[in-house]
Amino acid sequence: MIILATSSERRIKLFSLLGLPFQVISPQIEETPSQCNPERIVLELSHKKADAVYTKYPYETIISADTVVWFDGKIMGKPKDENEAWKMLNKLSGNWHKVFTGVHIKIDGEEVSFCEVTEVKFRQLTDFEIDYYVSTKDPLDKAGAYGIQGFAGVFVEKIIGDYTNIVGLPLPRLWKLLLDRGIVGKYADRERS
Repeated sequence: MIILATSSERRIKLFSLLGLPFQVISPQIEETPSQCNPERIVLELSHKKADAVYTKYPYETIISADTVVWFDGKIMGKPKDENEAWKMLNKLSGNWHKVFTGVHIKIDGEEVSFCEVTEVKFRQLTDFEIDYYVSTKDPLDKAGAYGIQGFAGVFVEKIIGDYTNIVGLPLPRLWKLLLDRGIVGKYADRERS
C-alpha cells in the first residue's frame, strides 16, 4: 500500500492525479526545524513526517513532503492573522521568491529524499488586490500567504521550474522516482487486476 503522510488537501489532490491507489495518514510531528537552510528544513521535516507514519506502517511505501516559501533570506510560513498575510503579500509584490519542497520516501527498507526548488515572480500588486485577496481568508492557511492554484495565481508573473512544486508536491520528479523504483508498475497492475 502507498501511504501519503500528509494533512494537506493540496498534496492529496495532486497525488491523486497519478492514478495510484493510496491512503492518507496525517503525521503527528512538531514542525520546528533545527536548521535555517531552506533545503535542509524541508528535507528534515519531510523525513520526520515519514518516520512518524513508518512506526505504525513499517511494510508500506510511505511518501511525505514539506514546503516552505523563502524570501529575502527568511522563511515565510503561514500567517497568524490577516494583518500578517497582508504584510507578506506586500513584501512578495513585484519580487522573486523561491519555493522549496522536500520529499521523503520509504520503500522496501530503503529511504530516498530530494528537494525541488521553483522560483516565482509576483507582479506589482495594488493595495486593493491585496485587500481583496486577504478578505477571502484564503491566504491564512498557506505558506507565504498565497496558493498559486487558487485566486493568487493571478499575481504570478513568471515561474522558473515545476508548477506542482509550488502547490506542494513536485509530481514530475516524484513520478519518475516511483516509476524507476517499480512502485508505479506494482500498484498500477493491482488497479487493473
